[in-house]
Formats: sequence, structure tokens, C-alpha cells
Amino acid sequence: MRIAVSGTTCIGKSTFIDDFISNWQMYKLCEKPRYTDLVKEKNLQLNENGNEDSQRIILNSLIDQVMSSSKTDNVIFDRSVLDNLVYTMWLNANEKVSDSFVKESIKLVRESLVFYDILFFLPITRQSPVKFIEAEHRTTSHVYRLEIDNIFKALVHQYNKNDSTYFPFELKAGSPAIIEIFGTRKLRIELAKQYIGLDGQIVAEEPNLFMPSDPHISDFK
Repeated sequence: MRIAVSGTTCIGKSTFIDDFISNWQMYKLCEKPRYTDLVKEKNLQLNENGNEDSQRIILNSLIDQVMSSSKTDNVIFDRSVLDNLVYTMWLNANEKVSDSFVKESIKLVRESLVFYDILFFLPITRQSPVKFIEAEHRTTSHVYRLEIDNIFKALVHQYNKNDSTYFPFELKAGSPAIIEIFGTRKLRIELAKQYIGLDGQIVAEEPNLFMPSDPHISDFK
């Protein structure tokens, strides 16, 4: 099983991964190649300051990461290729990357999503807000975090509509399941247990997917 944890910055992805591995010890965190290492090595610009070069390098790293694992591995990833697309779309909306680059990214992301089995999405919710903690390479803008979260929710809305613009529904391998995980640390693990059994495998073929809010995204068909 190949599981990725996605969501806006400072939403608690690393904490959830730590808790997940504590409960399912057959899983390991896929650490290499890590985009954070590339950020330091190549002095890449991130978040609001990202550009086409940085986004392309990071996307290629994430693709290499998931393709280096086998479907028989039990591995969990901190972020997925979908995360890269979300940040690229924000940069495009703010005129920092071109439409053609977004279309190129969508094609690569669609082709790469087939290598994941599950994407756990951690959204910002009114009921379960996550305290913002400053850290290296992370934005300090609350508005930016909300905008990234809204793009995630918009893409997942397209997923729930079986829209093949962003997700590989028509391919033989198909799209990974996208499951919302929210709440306290304990609740997040309890939610994960509804989908992942004690053996670390999926317990239901068609998990109940959430219905996100309905923000607008640009149409790159």
C-alpha cells in the first residue's frame, strides 16, 4: 500500500504520519528523495515565491519518490504530486507561472497519481482548526494557507464528480481514493482506522468520500 498525506502547510501532516506509523508499524516513511533536501541543495523558492523551475524540480522529485516504491511496499509519503499541482495552480492564479506550465503539470500529475493507493487529505475545518506553528520553509501568511486549502477542496470536488481533467479515472490503474482526515490527533487516527485494517490494508473497496465546499478553480481542459 502506498499512502500519501496531503494538505496545506502547517496542517499537521508530519504529526499525523508519526501517529499513523505508531499505529501501523508495518509502514515506513518514504524519505528519499525528499523535496526539502532539494530546497536546501538547489536553494529553491517555495510557497508564494515559487516559480516554474522550483515547481518542476519538486514535482520530478515527488514522482521519483513514489515510483521508487513497489505496490507491495507499505509506505507513507509526506505530500503527493497533487500537492505540487495545488501550489502550481496558486502560482498561476497569481501570474507567477504560465498556463502552459499548469497544463504540463496536470498531465504529469494525472499519470503519476496511479502509483498511489490512498491520499489522506487534511483540510482546514471550523470545527477542528490546527494551530499555526512557524517553521523553516513555511509561509507565515494565514490567508495563503486558506487559499491553498481552498484549491485542494476544489480539486477534490472535481474528484467527487469523476472529472478526468485532473484524475486518471479512465486509466486501467485508476485514481487513488481520496479520504478526508480531520479533528484532533486521536480522531484523525480513529478516522484512518475506518479505512485501514490492523494488517495495514484497505478495509473497504469504496471509502465514503467527503463533499468539500465549492470554491472555483481555473479550467485547464
